[in-house]
Amino acid sequence: MIGGVLPPGFKEVLALVEERAGLAAPSCLAAALEGIQRAMARADQEDVEAYLRELSFDSALLDDLLTELTIGETYFFRTHEHFDHLRRVVLPELRERLGPDHQVRAWSAACSSGEEPYSIAALLMAEGWEEHMTVRATDVSRTALHRAQQARYTDWSLRGPSADRMRPHLTQEGRFYSLSPDVKRHVQLGYLNLALETWPSAESGIWQLDVIFCRNVLIYFNRATIEGVARRLHASLDDGGYLFTGPSDPPLGDYAPFEPVLTEWGVLYRKPLAGASAGHFVPLQPLAPLRADGTPFTVAAPGSGSLPARTEPPPPLAPPAPPVAGRPAPGTGLSGGAPAPGSGLLGGGAPASGTSPARGAPAARAPAVRPGEASTSGTRPRFTLSVEALEAVRVALARGDWREAARRAGAQSADPEGALAAVRALANLDPRAALFACAEASVRHPLVAGLRYLEALLLLGQARLTEAERSARQALYLEPGLAVGHLLLGHVLRRQDQPAAAARAYREAEGLCRKLPPEALVPLAEGERAGALADVARAESRRLERMEG
Repeated sequence: MIGGVLPPGFKEVLALVEERAGLAAPSCLAAALEGIQRAMARADQEDVEAYLRELSFDSALLDDLLTELTIGETYFFRTHEHFDHLRRVVLPELRERLGPDHQVRAWSAACSSGEEPYSIAALLMAEGWEEHMTVRATDVSRTALHRAQQARYTDWSLRGPSADRMRPHLTQEGRFYSLSPDVKRHVQLGYLNLALETWPSAESGIWQLDVIFCRNVLIYFNRATIEGVARRLHASLDDGGYLFTGPSDPPLGDYAPFEPVLTEWGVLYRKPLAGASAGHFVPLQPLAPLRADGTPFTVAAPGSGSLPARTEPPPPLAPPAPPVAGRPAPGTGLSGGAPAPGSGLLGGGAPASGTSPARGAPAARAPAVRPGEASTSGTRPRFTLSVEALEAVRVALARGDWREAARRAGAQSADPEGALAAVRALANLDPRAALFACAEASVRHPLVAGLRYLEALLLLGQARLTEAERSARQALYLEPGLAVGHLLLGHVLRRQDQPAAAARAYREAEGLCRKLPPEALVPLAEGERAGALADVARAESRRLERMEG
């Protein structure tokens, strides 16, 4: 290989692999070349053209090559956080929802040499599901499946921090460990190429599953294959079922209607329960959001033909002054708790009274960004709804159809920045509908901190403090340097009578703002300057410290 270019014939080998197995071109061509050469040696083949011809019709040769082009890195209870979540959250939820006699159906979708499915089986047995469990395990490598069937391991498979959980099920025989038949009998091994449209099906047993582990395999696929696999994974789950993916695997929210579940260690996915969102479409009067001091904002009924009334003054052009005597700074949802609907404090979107865009003008579109970057922009073009779109949103709100309102507002945009701006616009019309739209947008963009931050802001406005704290912490998990997230968390904790924790959050917000030039715009702060926001955070933390003292 010269200059990063494969010798003649080897590029065609990789093209065949992509066609048959959906594997994307490897980033390291040198390693791929070495892997192909090792597979050719095992096939007693020196001519790459002849090897390519054999590959095209010999599935065993292709399987052997796939073993070289993917990393079979695995050990018992790898990424123990997944297994801890399965034990502490998923299994109790299944038992409560489906009863103790429910047959748990789990699938290890890329099982390699078997450590993952056997870990799942051992955990299910330990949690009392031994007589009510089925674990299926598949892989594209028949060589790996043969090793899984033998179930003989070395210390290398026990190197993880939680691998000792497996030792009671292993018998040492020299340098090897043999797996107990009690665990093996619960795992059904089989061949499956995830890239092919051969699943889910009742015949294969890959259907109506409660739990799927498909970890560290999607990273090898091209985009088209990821999309197909994501759709089939979703279809394979029973309603309410859970999908665990690897830390390096791509987000799946754009490919299938999963519900992302954000935890302290990362994201997993859930297939929503049937009819779970039906209640969102019942016409309900929106709950009035509250200021940080507990007094309500005035909210007009949706669809009334006018924007909600506000009791706050218009947002100031200059940065807000620090709060005085315990009162929040006026004119901003950042320094004054929850923003007033219709006040423009959530970034606008619905035209203000007396002003409207030209009829028929399209909604403004924010610039496209890569996933996860929506929360980092300090400024963005003004987002407005056309007259027709605004009227359609109001009609949908009047009949309680929040999903249609979110769609009309643009909250289901594939562009995360556009979705975020649309949710802000909807929040100025109906905060509860905006919450629903936020959840919908988060399904498509589970790693966008700005959506979690906005969700926390809306929840705070409805005095749903526990949920607001959770959403604020999720935003900060995704983007620890989000200054407004720490400021908002401080507001929430203060309302929950946690002054010490709130003061810490305010200090963190101040520190992040002080790192910026005083006149710099703070990301997601709706035009607030770093110096002014730092002063707000400092005043809040000092006030709480004095109260504590």
